[in-house]
Amino acid sequence: MEWWQILLIVVGAVVLGGIIAYICFVVFISRYMAITMCEPKHFKTREEKEVELSHCGHHDGFNEYTRTPIQFTMPDGYIIHGDYSLNNPKKFVILCHGHRSNRYGSPKYAYAFYRLGYSVLFYDHRSHGDNERGIITLSYQEHLDLIEIAKQVREKFGEDVELGLFGCSMGGATALMCVNKIPNLSFIVSDCAFASSEDLVRCFVMMHHASPLLILPLTGHFIKKYYNFSYKDSSPYLELRKNKEVPILFIHGDKDPLVYPFNVHKLYNNDNGPKRLEIFEGANHCGSISLDKERYYRVIEEFIKEEGK
Repeated sequence: MEWWQILLIVVGAVVLGGIIAYICFVVFISRYMAITMCEPKHFKTREEKEVELSHCGHHDGFNEYTRTPIQFTMPDGYIIHGDYSLNNPKKFVILCHGHRSNRYGSPKYAYAFYRLGYSVLFYDHRSHGDNERGIITLSYQEHLDLIEIAKQVREKFGEDVELGLFGCSMGGATALMCVNKIPNLSFIVSDCAFASSEDLVRCFVMMHHASPLLILPLTGHFIKKYYNFSYKDSSPYLELRKNKEVPILFIHGDKDPLVYPFNVHKLYNNDNGPKRLEIFEGANHCGSISLDKERYYRVIEEFIKEEGK
């Protein structure tokens, strides 16, 4: 065999081995991302409390108000735990926390509404906090739970309850998913929500300087295979295209390293209802309230007074 034939075989084997190794790497990363997003390590309730207590200045004394425990039974029998602080019993805001967090991350946001006369309710998403562990569906099952929670709030306090929603990160996406599915919503405030679960995966890929070309569809495949929901099932921007009436305040930090700011512009541009966009320069993920608390409260107050139904 000629030397050049041997060289050709060696080069071909190296190239083929590299391609196989790259494909194996992409498959591994895609599967890992699907599992990490849908079965992550959660903050324990105690850990979240400690984090929030270390930032107690954000609460403005909200912890001094009485919180009443409440439970919600979902149609499948799943129990969701929460607390509410009663102010005006005919005005409620339901607060939705982010991925891996729990309801103890909500008081700093709750006070923004409590100070305006609203009763506030914060709860643990399915598979978070004090709830039974399971999978996370990145706003899909979570928004179905929120629809049921809103229904039970009105059953308890009256069908004439004025109802608003607030959510941060995955909680924001969850609230936006409900825009056309909870009757007579007064408003939604969304802070650092992702436009879709596909865009969330895209952010994680970009964060690690990898190519989304193969990782995006493969991660979507594993999510569908293992967790039985799709990118389309958890795409708030698609729901916003059908919105005509519900006022929405979109908040995002322009230095968000987890949910890149292109998400909020995609959400805003797809929304066909009354809306306002507020970008906090220098804020990281869900960090706008920490950067400028007074502006954060003022923006919410102005929005509710101008746009709230």
